[in-house]
Amino acid sequence: MTSISTERITGPTPKDPTMGYTWNDLPDELRASIEGQTGTVTCAVPPTAGTVSDFAATLETTGGQVFCKAVRDDNPLAWMHRRESVVNTALPPGIAPRMLWKVEAGGWLALGFECVPGRHADLSPGSADLPMVARTLETLAETLTPAPPLRTFSLAKRWSDQDFWHKLGGRHRDRLDPWTMERLERLILAEREAPGLVDGRTLVHTDLTGPNLLVDGDSVHVVDWAFPAPGAAWVDTAYMVIRLIEAGHTPEEAEQWADGVPMWHEASPWAVTAFGTILTGMRTLRAVEAPGRQWDALSGHGLAWLRHRLR
Repeated sequence: MTSISTERITGPTPKDPTMGYTWNDLPDELRASIEGQTGTVTCAVPPTAGTVSDFAATLETTGGQVFCKAVRDDNPLAWMHRRESVVNTALPPGIAPRMLWKVEAGGWLALGFECVPGRHADLSPGSADLPMVARTLETLAETLTPAPPLRTFSLAKRWSDQDFWHKLGGRHRDRLDPWTMERLERLILAEREAPGLVDGRTLVHTDLTGPNLLVDGDSVHVVDWAFPAPGAAWVDTAYMVIRLIEAGHTPEEAEQWADGVPMWHEASPWAVTAFGTILTGMRTLRAVEAPGRQWDALSGHGLAWLRHRLR
């Protein structure tokens, strides 16, 4: 088991755990277990995008490169890593970096993945990556239909009996603008119908973002499979529409891009509106009850899309 200089990696060891852990911060037992899989670790390079893991880095080892993410057992989000470790083994080859090993030691869970080259996809208007992202969505839907056998709730089940807009109207009417208040009953109706309209036989990622798409030449790998669920084949394209709005597209431009994805045309206009309604309701309720820039921004982008669809 090797200790390596934190200055080579991320600077001084953070005292606040919320800042993340360096390789040297990990328990000796965990580092020894990882090196039992990889060989001696000589360098650890943190990712350039944010992560919910307590530790994440590309490890340079005597056995080659490997991407490692690790989480403490007492982290409330540890279930995401356990789910991804199961999902990854069920994915067909070529979709995501292959999980090489899983170790549990010292009160931690660590996952090791093959290190694939690539950069995060650029979703901004005019990006040359946009056609490739559309092709990736098509490939995912074709490859993951029917969904691999996994013990995971369908998206319809995940969203069943949710009443985000009803709660917003009951608890937080003072936080809703006049446009939303005028359409509140319609939003509640769409939310109730959404679970049946998003049901399907395709394993959908449900969290596609630029950082979760690694582009290398003409190939794209999709990472962070913590939230997949069986659903309609067009659902991931709908998730991406909001991410395009986040990246600077108008709602009209984002939907024009979606028109280039074949599965998008399987959805009825009302199904897409219901999808956007329940997703935006969830994010708006979180923005109100657990304020933070992430939820505030996603709520705003979703509301912009709904204004376009319900104009």
